[in-house]
Amino acid sequence: MLPLRLAIFAGVFGIALSGLFWLLGNLGEPELLRSKKAVVVKGCDPIEDETAARICPQLFCQKHLLDTRVFELRYRFDVTLDRRSGAEHLIGGTAKPFVAKPGDGPGMERSFLCVLQGSQVVESRAMSAAELGEIAASSESESESD
Repeated sequence: MLPLRLAIFAGVFGIALSGLFWLLGNLGEPELLRSKKAVVVKGCDPIEDETAARICPQLFCQKHLLDTRVFELRYRFDVTLDRRSGAEHLIGGTAKPFVAKPGDGPGMERSFLCVLQGSQVVESRAMSAAELGEIAASSESESESD
């Protein structure tokens, strides 16, 4: 009976230990954590690798949009514009709810734009898709002329 108990205990301990290592491995990955009390960007302080350098500015933008209540917590963001121009970094895209609530109309999708300098968001706002398209086209033509 004792070897069976030992085997069960060792199996449960092994599963718990592997789960702990899996969680510890995921701590450094950049991600946006949301709750009703706070929105937190994890894995971006400091920015350590190439993936984080690409993803973290987008997460800073999303956090700013949620903190300033431009969008509700239930919105997810799809980035379609990510351009650097000198010290400025433009990030834009569309935001739509994860799950539609009763009474939501078909036009719940809205566009957004953030301007970052370094890792600080200096401006963020919601806008129409046409406005975002114009900004994307103008920033693309500016980058081609450089």
